[in-house]
Amino acid sequence: MKTSLMVLAVAGMALAQPAANSYIGAGGCASSNCHGGTRALAESDSRILGNEYATWSVTDKHSRAYKVLEEARARRVGEILKIGDVKRDRRCTVCHVVGSPEKTRSDGVACEACHGPAEKWLGPHTRPNSHAASVAAGMTDTKNLQTRAKTCLACHLGAGEQVVDHELIAAGHPDLAFELDTFTYGQPSHHRDPKPAADNALPRVRAWAVGQAEALAGGMRLLGTHAEKNWPEFSDLECYQCHHDLRADSWRIQRGYDGRKPGSWQVNLARFEVARELVAAAAPEQKAAFESEVARVMSAVEGGTGIAAAAQAMERTANGLSARFLAQNFDRAAAEAVLRSMGLDIRRIADAGVNAAEQATMTLDALGAALGRRQDAVTPLYDYLEHPSTYRPADFAALWVKAAGE
Repeated sequence: MKTSLMVLAVAGMALAQPAANSYIGAGGCASSNCHGGTRALAESDSRILGNEYATWSVTDKHSRAYKVLEEARARRVGEILKIGDVKRDRRCTVCHVVGSPEKTRSDGVACEACHGPAEKWLGPHTRPNSHAASVAAGMTDTKNLQTRAKTCLACHLGAGEQVVDHELIAAGHPDLAFELDTFTYGQPSHHRDPKPAADNALPRVRAWAVGQAEALAGGMRLLGTHAEKNWPEFSDLECYQCHHDLRADSWRIQRGYDGRKPGSWQVNLARFEVARELVAAAAPEQKAAFESEVARVMSAVEGGTGIAAAAQAMERTANGLSARFLAQNFDRAAAEAVLRSMGLDIRRIADAGVNAAEQATMTLDALGAALGRRQDAVTPLYDYLEHPSTYRPADFAALWVKAAGE
């Protein structure tokens, strides 16, 4: 599943930047004395490796985002949606062709998609200690975890006109699943990790925590917007509340509805389930209020009223949590506390469905990596999630517990 998630994520890549500055194109970064080296520079205090262009062009799936639009699947999606040319239509190119000027559209999602249109900062950013000035000139400050997460989530989740809605999914576009740390290290990474602010700090755990909070905020922003303008938008809901089999042993039927009216709308719980564990472990004094807001959103969606107000309140809370986690130290004990909390609640998470299970798997992957655990321990979970039609909560929970203990 991990590999599939990375491949399918090409369907939603990077932040579309405003047109105030122009794109230079990936070739502007390819000089051998800038980012176009064939091998990484020797270890130094700099986060720059020097071979970023080669990493992007050879192994980073962003560089193949445009080529995805040339494949049979994309053409069929275009036919169903009556899009004449998916390689030109804004609905597709807003994410699949970002950071590339018109003359190099085939580069797909290039450097400036994430780092910002470089017209005004390309030259100045080569000077020593020029980061702040470059940001002022239009560079995206990806060193800031909140900015980085928002940049990724703009297409990996949706923002503004960058939306993978239910119509697009029904036509054949993959649903979007994202976790900041897992995707950062799966694309692959092309920077050195910053030195920890404290001796016991684990920067990857902080990145995971901020990413979870920002994803929740982004999801609530979409939910609130859709509730006000285009409700119901089924991409905000839990897919398998409808897309499940009706056999007597169906896990959905066996589980029942826990007080909900059968067939009532259910918000996509993947937005919440892991975030609940994060709050319980890292912001315990906010747990009761957070759980109350989760219940409010779920109730509003189920009842069909007050959705926008509930989503907006949760968005504000998530924004506050993001700021808190950005400033909070996350050490080994913090990561282990989250995993312990998840272990106690893993059946509830599993019962929330495949999307929540994906988030639980990527969380175990991310935190396990930060803790130095065996990375292949999560492989059976990804493999299991490759086949959502055979998903069973009890089976997934057992696999998760086993992987967490290895």
